[in-house]
Amino acid sequence: MISKKFLKSSFIYSVVGALPYVSSIVLIPLFTHKISPQDIGVNAIYLSILFFIQIFSSFCLESYVMVHLFEFKNNPEKLKESFGTVVFSLTALGIFILLITAIFGDCIFGLLFNNSISFFPWGFLTVLTAIFNGFYKVYCNILISQQRSVKFFIINILNFSFVITLSILLVYIFPNSLAGPVLGRTLGFGINFILILFSLRKEFGFKFKREVITDIVKYCYPLLLYSVFSWVISYIDRFVIKHYLVDPSYVGIFDIAVRCTLAIELFQTGVSNAIYPKVFNLLKDSLVAESSPEVNRYYNVFTAIILFIIPLFNIFVPLLIPLVIDKKIYYEAFNFINILSLGFATRILFSYFFSPILFYKKTKILPKIFFYTAIFQIIISIILIKNFQLIGAAWASFAIKPIQVLFLYFESRKIFKFKFNKIKLLYLPMFFIVMVVASELLFFRQYLLFKSIIIFFITSILIFFIYRKELLLFYNQLVKAIKRRTDIVIEN
Repeated sequence: MISKKFLKSSFIYSVVGALPYVSSIVLIPLFTHKISPQDIGVNAIYLSILFFIQIFSSFCLESYVMVHLFEFKNNPEKLKESFGTVVFSLTALGIFILLITAIFGDCIFGLLFNNSISFFPWGFLTVLTAIFNGFYKVYCNILISQQRSVKFFIINILNFSFVITLSILLVYIFPNSLAGPVLGRTLGFGINFILILFSLRKEFGFKFKREVITDIVKYCYPLLLYSVFSWVISYIDRFVIKHYLVDPSYVGIFDIAVRCTLAIELFQTGVSNAIYPKVFNLLKDSLVAESSPEVNRYYNVFTAIILFIIPLFNIFVPLLIPLVIDKKIYYEAFNFINILSLGFATRILFSYFFSPILFYKKTKILPKIFFYTAIFQIIISIILIKNFQLIGAAWASFAIKPIQVLFLYFESRKIFKFKFNKIKLLYLPMFFIVMVVASELLFFRQYLLFKSIIIFFITSILIFFIYRKELLLFYNQLVKAIKRRTDIVIEN
């Protein structure tokens, strides 16, 4: 049975780890009130660019440190040498990217946006934020791998507090401008960057080892390509919307819809990050490259939780958003939430098939998988957005998710043998997807709340019957724990 300690760490890594991104959700009501819909759309473009630049500034070293910590955990000197080179690499990359974008950024923005969006000052500050965020991601993954949940908690709380406080302050000082969202992010992450850089250098030093650089490039280069293609899959729709619909307000509406589902994504990412160290330990101790009941148990529970959360989320978001956002133009986003959130039903299998590739360092296969899916995403986004506008963007976003999983499975099974309960990990998510797709095709823009309630009711019943043994075991352990605590209190 999954331990209480794992559940606690999963909560910390998923909820607390999401705070830097949650800050952008928390600030939505204030930004939509103080900033024009056009600027909300432009801010979404800058955010997309931030995540693109971050891929290069971090060079996917967040994955490198997570895997190599297990490789060198019994050799502290080798670990310090390796991670000291990581700190050096992050610093050198940051300086290089800052110089290149300062020189060519204005020209690139002119070509991309036909001079409708400027690089200076907000684009330059976005690049700076991306560099800070690269350090942040790497350090957080080090803390997760080391199971240092307390320090992880502190770093994330500080970052969240800095960004929220500075953004609120700036949006009131400079209303109707991008100072609040853009400069607030830069200053908040910048302060945290100083603390992180100090901690990294104190723990690992600042070294340059050629052989470590070679190992980093060999491991991370395929992941870099994979991340670029993943970015295309996740963010290219904003640029296609801007190109075909012209008005940045449409980008803002769609981005609000995506951000509404961001809570599910962040929860999934946090739980996945908490699962990976457990799975890597199990794979390290295993004599064969195949699934085990212990590994599958994590993903089975993960599936039940996500399928329970998605319809519940779709019930409450349309009810709560009007309480905090007063401009009705953004309520159009509610029509896309069910479709956008549907893709998360496939992400458990994605995480499941992805873990052996990371552990066995077979990252060279990832660019091939995501190159084809990125091409598909671009083509389908152009076709659907051009003909169906924002609803086309939502369907394009969903359509790519199962294709990703399918391609990933075909490649991952070449290095790892998967044996799992198909009802729990495959058939139940598939039934859920078919149910939601049917409801959207038959009743689009109608019965939004009623559809979500019915889907939640049916899904809950299925989860109860399929996972009744796990639920009963969890209930018995909970009762025993409560009884044990009660007995201690009585004795005292």
